[in-house]
This record gives sequence, C-alpha cells and structure tokens, in this order.
Amino acid sequence: MSFLNKQSRDTKEMKIVFMNSIGPDVWRGGEKWMVNAASGLLSKGHEVVCIGRKDAIWLRNAEKRGLKTLGFSIHADFDPVIIFKLYRIFSKMKPDILCCNFEKDVRLGGIAARMAGVPVIFVRKGLSLIYDKLRYRLSYRYIVDRIITPASFIKNQFKKFDWLSQDRIHVVHNGVEIEKAASFSKGKLKSSVGIDAGSFCILGAGALFSQKGFEYLIEALSIAGADDKSIHLAIAGSGDQEPFRKLAEQMGVGKRVHFLGHRDDLPELMYSADLFILSSIDEGLPNVVLEAMSAGTPVIAADAGGTSEIIDSGSDGFVVPVKDANALAGKISLLRNNKDLREEMAERALRKIRNSFSIDAMVNNVESVFTESLKQSGRA
Repeated sequence: MSFLNKQSRDTKEMKIVFMNSIGPDVWRGGEKWMVNAASGLLSKGHEVVCIGRKDAIWLRNAEKRGLKTLGFSIHADFDPVIIFKLYRIFSKMKPDILCCNFEKDVRLGGIAARMAGVPVIFVRKGLSLIYDKLRYRLSYRYIVDRIITPASFIKNQFKKFDWLSQDRIHVVHNGVEIEKAASFSKGKLKSSVGIDAGSFCILGAGALFSQKGFEYLIEALSIAGADDKSIHLAIAGSGDQEPFRKLAEQMGVGKRVHFLGHRDDLPELMYSADLFILSSIDEGLPNVVLEAMSAGTPVIAADAGGTSEIIDSGSDGFVVPVKDANALAGKISLLRNNKDLREEMAERALRKIRNSFSIDAMVNNVESVFTESLKQSGRA
C-alpha cells in the first residue's frame, strides 16, 4: 500500500472500533475492506481497534497490519454476556465511532456502544440486506446512526424505506492496491491447470454458491468454445465443486473447466489470466473486478449491484446482463479474437483504478465521512 497522508491539522484524532462477527475461516470482500480501512486510518494517526470472533482470519490479517484486535466467542444475538463485556470495553476506551459489519454486530456491539455513550454508530452494507421488519426499524431508529456502503446502487435500494432517510447513507467506493507484478509469472494460471501456453484461459473467482452465477459462466464457455477448443475456464474459490463439475460434463466442457479451490495467490492468477469474468447474480461493489482491473487484465462483468459504477462498458471492460450466457459468450469471442482490444481495455482499466479506486482514496473518504458524522452528532 502506498503511504497515506497524515491527517490534516483540522482533523481530530478519532478512536474507532471496527466489529465483524464473520466466521473464523472467512476472508472475503467485507473483511478486506475493514482491514484496509482500519489500517489506513491507523496510519493517518487515529486509534483503531478491531473486534471479532476468536481466531478469525480477518483479525489475524488485521494484526499483521499492526492493528489492535480483540477476539470473543460470539454466538447468539442479544447475548447479555458479550454485550456487558463490550460495554465495559467501550466505557473504558471511549471510542468516537463504532463501525459494524453485520446486524448481529449491531445487536451486540451496537447495543453496548449505545449504552456506553459512543457518539456515532455505523453499519457497513456491502449488499442491500435491510428489510421492512420491526427489528430493522427499531435497530435503525435507536441504535444505528449511519450506513456506509460501497455503491450508489445499494443506497438507492434503501429509498423504499420511509423510515431510513437518504442523508444517513454514505457511499464510499471500495479501493484496491495496485498489484506489484514485477515478481509475477505470466504463465502462472496456465501452468496451474496444466494447459498449453497458447491456450486462452479465462478466470472466475468467488465462493462456489448460487449468488456467483458460475453456471452461466460454464454455459458461456460451452457456447464460445464450441468451435474453439483452446478456450479454458479456471475458477478460484472454496465450496462444493461437484454440482459445477457435473454441469460442465453435461455441457461438454468438463475437461476445459478447472477448479482451483481457495488460492492465496489470486493477484498473480489474475495477472496471468487472458480474461477475467464476473458472472454474479447479486453483488455490492465487487472487489474482484477492481482487483482484476488493477492486475491489468481485461474484464467482462454481469450487471450486478454496482458493477456499472466501476466499468464504462465498451471502454475499460464490458458489462452484460445478469444470467445471460449468450451475452457473456459473445464478449468472450470478441475479446478472444482481438488482442489489441484486450490490451487497450486493460490499460484504460488500470488507469481508472489508479485515479478513482485506490486504497488511499477510499481511506480518505472513510475518514471524511467519520469526521463529518462525528461533528454533526454534536458529541465530537
């Protein structure tokens, strides 16, 4: 990560707590966002603590970045033992901001923070997961002060709730690190799946469940690759591979779909792919698209969530309708047969990441939202 500017003289040093009760083995976009935001704010002179489950990967990664962490055994919502422990911590620390990741965090940490007099309580919404039910109405009236979300698309989804005013919702686009590719190998992905260097290898990434739409990506391969057997697909991500293996076999591309499982070297795999595809049905602001663009790899993405806020279709990538294998296949064929277009799109995409989606920009925007919200609370 590049060096962030230290806070300006008119920016008050804040005490900030990030809470995320995600399972211990999960490391996804929301967790990456929290660690990047927390470490960035720490480097700008703020005091930051991260709270989560004992032995959680995201807490271990936070510690590697020099952040203070606290781990608990978190189980039921409204657990009075955890609420009281957090209340004692918040009463002693006196944080200015609590930023929660889940509704469970609101119903544990949010309650404790409100009891302890924490001035501003945020919840981050990477997806539009708020419903018109009593518990949400109560939470967003009495506990949560503000929402931070990575996409205008998500903010607009909340307009349907007359009890949740738009001025409480702040859009801060995700940021990614520009990958340092000097040590990366262009042959990494193809050697990982055991195919010839002259093959054309597409990469997809994400947990293997329905939201990611991998069935449409496999179908697109069967269409685009019907007359071009050199096109392969590699999918990196944890989960049950068997349903997708069976689908690939049924569509006649079983030998050209390769499952990599969880990979810690995803940036290098992206760098070495000929093309990256997001086939998701539902997204927030997909980090994997930003990461692929930052790796200098051309991208095709389904129009899920805030994808169109990242890609200017036809300029720095392509956006196609969700659940449309034919549209995916058409763009695959177009880019497969036009190396110059792939390179031009990838170059423009990398330039966009540097200008608009850097971690520095994201952290500065988070700091600004936190600072202004604290001032407006009257308790700064």
